[in-house]
Amino acid sequence: MTDKGSKKPSTRMFEDSDVSSSEIHEQMDRILNSTEFNATDAQRSFLQYVIGKTLTGQAHKIKGYTVATEVFGRREDFDQAIDPIVSIHANKLRRALELYYLVAGQNDPIIIDIPKGTYVPAFHYQNNLDLDSVPKDESKKSGFEGAWPTILVRPFQNLTGDEQLGYMCIGLATELSMEITRYQEIRVLLMQHREGEQRRAEDRGARFVLDGSIQHGASGPKVIVRLVDLSTGLQLWGDSYTTDCSPSQLTAFQEEVANTIVGKISCEYGIIAKTLSQESKQYPPSKLKTYEAMLRYYQFNADFTAETFFGAFEALRHASQKEPDCGLVWSMLARLYAINYSLELFDLETPLEKAAAFAERGVQLEPADQRTRLIVAFIHLFENELPAGLSETDRALALNPNSLIFLENIGHLFTLFGDWNRGPTLIRKAMDANPYYSRVVHYSLCLDCIRQKDFQQAYNETQCFRTPSLFWDPLLKAAALGLIGKTKEGKHAVAALLKLKPDFAKHGRTLIKHYIKFDDIFERVLEGLERAGLSIE
Repeated sequence: MTDKGSKKPSTRMFEDSDVSSSEIHEQMDRILNSTEFNATDAQRSFLQYVIGKTLTGQAHKIKGYTVATEVFGRREDFDQAIDPIVSIHANKLRRALELYYLVAGQNDPIIIDIPKGTYVPAFHYQNNLDLDSVPKDESKKSGFEGAWPTILVRPFQNLTGDEQLGYMCIGLATELSMEITRYQEIRVLLMQHREGEQRRAEDRGARFVLDGSIQHGASGPKVIVRLVDLSTGLQLWGDSYTTDCSPSQLTAFQEEVANTIVGKISCEYGIIAKTLSQESKQYPPSKLKTYEAMLRYYQFNADFTAETFFGAFEALRHASQKEPDCGLVWSMLARLYAINYSLELFDLETPLEKAAAFAERGVQLEPADQRTRLIVAFIHLFENELPAGLSETDRALALNPNSLIFLENIGHLFTLFGDWNRGPTLIRKAMDANPYYSRVVHYSLCLDCIRQKDFQQAYNETQCFRTPSLFWDPLLKAAALGLIGKTKEGKHAVAALLKLKPDFAKHGRTLIKHYIKFDDIFERVLEGLERAGLSIE
């Protein structure tokens, strides 16, 4: 191992790093020769290519186009907006490097990383973290005062008696920690070995602990998982997963279980956000930390009331001033602007141009975050930039295709943009796997049913609406009832619509066209409303 103090700067052939080129070559060889580096031949060539370019002073030439043509053999007419091969393999390569350093490279002297938002590698010396040295989280002494919640993920206990399944215990914890980290809204500590668990988890700065065990099930391994709140000692959630797959398929099962668990605990409607949201209600918006401001945003998404809108609006405004480099804050603020613009909820100046500027700032700060990408796509909807919105939604999907946290939102936007195949398919996949999915997807499913002239199923989708304060609930319900001939019930829905929007007959076309971009669906909605007794000017 090279001593940091003995480096020779003269061997460095690139900028922004004090690691020598010889050390980097040694580390690259160490990674490529490791059985724990789970990358394809193409991804290995990708890594060698970008490192080689960087070490020879050609980092400026590392672009999506050059990687696609020189590494992946694409033709000269390659268009990365159509073919996302480079971003897909870059994400997989980042994942392989993360896993390598978590499992085999914990004590390697050099870390090679490809930061999100670029294909140019970064090199730095590794500072090995001793979990016992992490300072104790003092936030629990006076309620919820910490800026970001922290979860400790422990290796699962192997209760099968089969030593060959021991790798799965560490692998599942590693997969979980990586998936949670992707969403940047919860901090993660990963315990590599359970021998240290006599040391209290809260002494490592964690509020929550996620762990469990692997046991023998009726037909194969059974994973039992639990989430514990250390401030109360209460188990907040638990579940079990079984498989009958062959040993060669256990890795795929492990990834599927990790995605499912993270979707249930980490999303904005998940266990951790719900738990902390209750605690942050006692503080005014101006006193909230950044994560607490984001909790207010989640709360508004859940109930869509005036009180929660203005609470989220004020909290995010203050957070943007306190932590201006947090891309998620700008993106969430952008979405509040866009929602008020498109729904005309409140008499508040929220121009679409400002929403777009905030969204662009969010994605510049966090280019590899799915949420920031989706909010840019959402605003493209109101700008009537459908191809741009579809491309941005595609980029969000490519960042993490197996994620359950945003999968239904990606499907929702695909549907609104007119991708009638992928949109509803992704929505139903997310609904089947994640009980905490966003109910907003039933609006787009309803519109898809109207497109297909399946008006009864369109009405069935309206039965899943859960936002009575939003005029779209009675609007689509009235339209669907009118289209299936239940005009009496439709009139009741129209009355509810006009109670929320008394001038809807005058402004309805504009409000509807903010979200419905296809003439056939638009005309059928108007026809259903007219049959229910409401004519739109």
